[in-house]
Amino acid sequence: MSDTSSVTIRVDTEDKRRAELLFSSLGLNMSTAFNMFIKQSLLCEGLPFDVTLRNSSDDYFYSKANREHLDRSIAQLKAGKGKPHDLIEVDGND
Repeated sequence: MSDTSSVTIRVDTEDKRRAELLFSSLGLNMSTAFNMFIKQSLLCEGLPFDVTLRNSSDDYFYSKANREHLDRSIAQLKAGKGKPHDLIEVDGND
């Protein structure tokens, strides 16, 4: 095993408590969870999750046009203009 070093970080007390509960439910302690984060960061040569300044209003799903389309679709269904159909199974080997 390689040498180890200590790292001290500051985190909100409630966030720490909640993280410890979460990690514990996954069978991990805080140290193991942070080591996993570091290993994944090194493996992908960056953060192992997206970091973005976009908010939900930039997302097409939440855009005004899509919300209006969904509202129209819901109104049509409520007015009885929906059409039932059978689901088609796809085996994924195409």
